[in-house]
Amino acid sequence: MRWMELTSDDLGKACKQAQGVAMIPVGSLERHGPHLPLGCDAIIIDHVAEQIAAQEPLVVMPTIPYTFVAQCRFQPGAVHIQSDVLLEHVTCICDEIHRNGFDKIVMLHGHGGNAPMCDGILYHVLETGRPYAVYSIPPFAGKMDQITPLLETEHYGHAGELETSVGLAVMPELIRMERTSGKYWGPSGKSQLDSKAVQTPVTWIAEWGDMVHGGPDKATVAKGRAILDLWIEGAVEVIRKVKSDEVVPELMRRPTTHRGPESD
Repeated sequence: MRWMELTSDDLGKACKQAQGVAMIPVGSLERHGPHLPLGCDAIIIDHVAEQIAAQEPLVVMPTIPYTFVAQCRFQPGAVHIQSDVLLEHVTCICDEIHRNGFDKIVMLHGHGGNAPMCDGILYHVLETGRPYAVYSIPPFAGKMDQITPLLETEHYGHAGELETSVGLAVMPELIRMERTSGKYWGPSGKSQLDSKAVQTPVTWIAEWGDMVHGGPDKATVAKGRAILDLWIEGAVEVIRKVKSDEVVPELMRRPTTHRGPESD
């Protein structure tokens, strides 16, 4: 059910089988500490998308590796796309997906910092009057309350215990665990600003300059597999609800401008 692997003659049949739902996996190219590959998010989300499609029929678009990573440009390896360019590019992709018969498009995110795509694309297609429905599934698909108890470290996010565990389960040959032994990356404490009270364009990178959260050496394949199972389970649950959803498509088709009573 991958768009790239279907023939032109088979796309219509795949669309019907998927009940008009297509998925766009979204990753990133950015530093993930000294031990994970630059394409970590894209590699993982491509795997997650494939597993979702194996459980619930839908057509999977090629994974988008180039996204919004402005703060990551302080480290080598990032490929950043300007937010306005990115929104127009993805909107064009969605327009083409819709032109080929799909009325519902799901963004599946592997990179949590991609603000223009996680939230911005939803409001962009609304304000520009697109006739199709777009849904955005964040990393881990709402299962963090079940994932967090699996973890040992206080800071476990970006390139830390959580993401490294998933990486070990998906792409062990690309991970350099010898570079993490005995190391723990905590917040730098350099910034005097309380991030709960005020945000800046560089808040995240100011506190996490090496782009690693916590102790990735606590990562294991078993944790990674358990996290993946929960992530895929959550996304499949969402996809099934998307297929039956009638509210969002109806609102997307409804005009957003209203005229007052006409005078005689």
